[in-house]
Amino acid sequence: QRCHNDKNQNPHLSLFRTIMRLHRVKLDPQMRSLGDTYARKEFRLHAKPQVQEAHRQMFLREWRAYVDMVSSQATVTGQELSDEQKSKLNDQQKVQLDSLEKSAKALGGQ
Repeated sequence: QRCHNDKNQNPHLSLFRTIMRLHRVKLDPQMRSLGDTYARKEFRLHAKPQVQEAHRQMFLREWRAYVDMVSSQATVTGQELSDEQKSKLNDQQKVQLDSLEKSAKALGGQ
């Protein structure tokens, strides 16, 4: 039986739902599509049991910071990653970031 109260859900699901609602309200359709796809993929990857707890907590902390940032913006704008943030990415994340950047530029060129 499903419970519809986020407080009774795991923190991943509650945060994921918050992000999806935020995208629905704050992002234009093209950016929403891109953002929703990215968030779904990331949350699926980090919800797996083999993810180390320290990584899981860092993941949740960064997505909470994203929610705070997007919530505070009247108009949502992108933000460049710092060199420090980029240095912490693993090879798979760097490839994913490159792919995301190319997708965003393709959308912007339409």
